[in-house]
Amino acid sequence: MKNDITTLNEFEGATLLRQWGIPVIDGILVNDYPEAASAADLLGFPVALKICSEAIPHKTERGGVVLNILDPSALGMAVREMKSRFADVSHAFLVQKMAPPGTELILGGRRDPVFGPVVLAGIGGIFTEIFRDTAVDLAPLDEKAALAMLRRLRGIALLDGYRSQEPLDLASVAEAVSSLSRLISERPDIVEIDVNPFIANPDGAAAVDALVRLDGARAASPRKRPDPKTLAPFFNPVSMAVIGASRSPGKGGNIILRNLRRAGFQGAIHPINPTGKKILGMRSYAGVRDVPTPVDLAMIVIPKAAVPKAMEDCAAKGVTNIILSTGGYSDMGESGAREQKTIIDQARTAGIRVMGPNSIGTLNPSAGMAPSIVGLDPIRPGSVSIIGQSGVFSSGWGRWIADTRPFGVAKVACIGNKGDINESDLLEYLAGDSQTGTIGMYLEGVVEGRRFVRAAGLASKRKPVVVMKSGRSEAGAAAVASHTGSLAGSDAVFDAVCRRTGLVRVYDSEAFFDTLSAFEKLPLPRGNRIGVLSISGMGCVAATDAAEEYGIVLPRLRAATLKSLGEVMPSWAPVRNPIDTWSAIEQHGPKKTLSHIARCLMDQKDMDALMVIFVLMPESMFDISEAFAEIFSRHPNKPVFVSYYGGTAGEIAHIHKGFAALGVPSFPTPERAMFAFGAMVKYARYRRIIRR
Repeated sequence: MKNDITTLNEFEGATLLRQWGIPVIDGILVNDYPEAASAADLLGFPVALKICSEAIPHKTERGGVVLNILDPSALGMAVREMKSRFADVSHAFLVQKMAPPGTELILGGRRDPVFGPVVLAGIGGIFTEIFRDTAVDLAPLDEKAALAMLRRLRGIALLDGYRSQEPLDLASVAEAVSSLSRLISERPDIVEIDVNPFIANPDGAAAVDALVRLDGARAASPRKRPDPKTLAPFFNPVSMAVIGASRSPGKGGNIILRNLRRAGFQGAIHPINPTGKKILGMRSYAGVRDVPTPVDLAMIVIPKAAVPKAMEDCAAKGVTNIILSTGGYSDMGESGAREQKTIIDQARTAGIRVMGPNSIGTLNPSAGMAPSIVGLDPIRPGSVSIIGQSGVFSSGWGRWIADTRPFGVAKVACIGNKGDINESDLLEYLAGDSQTGTIGMYLEGVVEGRRFVRAAGLASKRKPVVVMKSGRSEAGAAAVASHTGSLAGSDAVFDAVCRRTGLVRVYDSEAFFDTLSAFEKLPLPRGNRIGVLSISGMGCVAATDAAEEYGIVLPRLRAATLKSLGEVMPSWAPVRNPIDTWSAIEQHGPKKTLSHIARCLMDQKDMDALMVIFVLMPESMFDISEAFAEIFSRHPNKPVFVSYYGGTAGEIAHIHKGFAALGVPSFPTPERAMFAFGAMVKYARYRRIIRR
C-alpha cells in the first residue's frame, strides 16, 4: 500500500497555525549565516536557531535546536555546527524570537481511526510523557467547551495561579484550542498536529513549535445508513427458520427450538435439517427453500463450510434477516475477515441484514423470542434493552437475569463480529422503540465512529444509555481483538464520546447491572442531594465516603427535620446526615424507627433522594410495604435506594422482593447504591443541559 503521509517543516506548520488564528512566536526562514544575522537583527536578540526540514520532525533529540543565542558571534557558531551536523539532509534554518517565560503546555489534534477528529491539551512541554496530564475531546469545540476541557486537567491549579503565581491567560489558551479543533475538523488531509511547547503566561500564549502530518490518501466514503426498521424481524419475526435444527438434545440447533417453545414464541417455527424428519414434533424441511410459507428471519447454526450455500438459499427464499451463529470469521484473524467480507457482501447484494457472524442471537420476552444456543428460562418482560458484543448476555447473564430479576427485559441483541449489524444500527432502532426505556451496551470496540456519536447523542436525548466498554488497557485491547476481531479504539477518546453524547459509562459488570436497575425502576433525581439512614455506623461512614467520591451532597438536617426526628431519636444521640439509627431502634424497633426517619428525610425539601441501609438479621425483618409504601408514594419524584450488609439467602430475598414491589432497587453495599445514584445524577444533569 502506498504511504501518502508527509510532514510539514516547522515554518510551514507555523504558517498554517497562524492562518487559523493560533498565535505563534515570530520566526524567519533563512538559508545561511548572513540571512540568519539579518533575521536576528530584525527580531531582536536573544533568538533561537532551529533546523528546518521535513526529514527531521523531532529536532531537539537530534541537536537541531539552540536556544538563548545572545549575539551575532554565537549565532554564527550555531549555524556552522548545525550545517556540519545535518550535512546529509536538505534543510533550511528557522531563526525564532525567544519566547517569554511561562508555563509549557502541549496542544494537539489528530484523526482518530474510529471517531474522527479529536483535540488534546495538556501540561508538560518536554515533560509531557512524565506528567501524562492531558484532556481529550471531540472536535470541533467552541471556546466555552475548550475552557471546560482545560479545567479537567489535574494540574489546573498551576494554570489558575498557584500560591503566589499569577493566573495564566486561560482565555487565550482556550481560544487556541478551539481554533486548533476547527483546523483538524475542516482539513481532512491532516492526520496529526502536535504543538509542543505552547507557552502560556498571564499576558497571553503562543506556539513555539509545531509538527503537522498530512495524508494525501482519499478517505473512504461511509456506507449508506440502513433504515432502523429493517431490524424489527430480529426481535419480532412472524416466521423463523432454524438452519441446523437438530434432534440431539445437546446441540445448539435443538436448544434453540426448545428455548423458543419455552418462551412462548407465537410465530411460525421451521426447523431446517437435511433429513426432513420431524424435530420436537415440528415438521422439518431439508432446505429453507422448501418451506411453503414466507420466512422473514433465519438463524444459521451450521459449520462454516456450509454457510455460503445456506445464505444463497435464504436469498432465493426472500429471507430479509439472518442471525449467523457460526464463528471462525474475523474473530480468527485476517483470513477469516476476508471470508466474512465475502458472505456479508453476498447478503447485502440480496438485501439481507445479518447479525453476526459469531452471534448468539436476540431476546424479546414479550414476543417469546429466545433463540439462544444456551438453555434459558423465561425472562420477565420490562423496559431494559441490552446491546452486547458478547454471547454472555443471551447465555450466562440471560439465565442470571431470569433467576434474580434485577430488571425486566425489553430486548437483547448479541452482535458478535458486527459484519453487518453494529451498535449504531441497534442504537438507532432502540432509540425509537416504545418498549425500551433504558439501553445498556457492552462494547469491545466501535465501528463507524462518527455515526456512533450521532446515534448515541440521539438516543441519550430520549432515554438513558449505560455503556460498559472493555479493552481499556493495551492488554485488554489485544484480548478484544482476539475475541471479536473489532477495533477497540482509544479509551481516552471514548471517554470524550461519552461526555459529548450523554452516555453513562461504567467500568464493571456490577456497576452495569446496578445502574440499569436504578434507571428502570426510579425517576430521574432533581439534584445530587441525598438523605441516608443506616442501622450501622459502618454504613454511615461508607455512604459518606462514597458520596464524596461520586460528587453527591449530604445536606444538613433542618430544624424542622431535627424536631421530628426527636420523636424517635434519644436526646443524647448525635443526629446528622447520614443518621445512625441503632439507638432509636433499640427503643422503638426497626419498623417504626426506619419508617419515621425515612419520612422525616423525604419531607425535607432539599433532599433529592433517600438511601436506607440495613444490616440483615431476624430482628430487622418486617413488612416492608406497611413501613414504606405510603411514604414513598407521597414523594414519587424522589428516588429511593436500599442497600444492606450480610444476611441469609432468605433475608436477602425478603429485602429484594419487598422493595421491588415498591419500585425500589436493592444493592449489596452502600457504595454500589451510591454509584448508581451518581450515575443517575450525571444523566439528569445532561438532560437538563440539552434542554436549555
